[in-house]
Amino acid sequence: MIGGSVVAAAVMTVILDPPDTTALVLTFGVILLAALVLSYGVGYLGLSWVDTAYPMPEPTSNPTEPGTEASQADRENFKWMIREGIGVAIASLFGLILLVLFLLEETALIQSQQLTVGDIGVLTVLFVLVLTLFVVGLWSWRGR
Repeated sequence: MIGGSVVAAAVMTVILDPPDTTALVLTFGVILLAALVLSYGVGYLGLSWVDTAYPMPEPTSNPTEPGTEASQADRENFKWMIREGIGVAIASLFGLILLVLFLLEETALIQSQQLTVGDIGVLTVLFVLVLTLFVVGLWSWRGR
């Protein structure tokens, strides 16, 4: 929840583009707090861990059968797919954020028609972040 809220607050702060540092910090803090409250509220609106959609049948004298090897393999495959899906979603999210930041920076560079040291520094940081995301993605896709 916290990671997603920080990312959402950072993106919204960049999009809103506050005029000074005080407004930037205040905007980031308000959006972060709102995202945390929203994600906490949505996360806890569901059923409790004890409740289920289907009631448990009455216990019988017959013990339950242990899972087969095929069901165990299916369970492990499902867990693997969930982990990989979450990894792809996180990589895609950060990739899109980097793309938006690059496009915003490129638009500012084209409008100013001057290449300053600050612009080179920002573009270098964006390039390093993209390269880091690419390396982490390759490491993840090759099976860790």
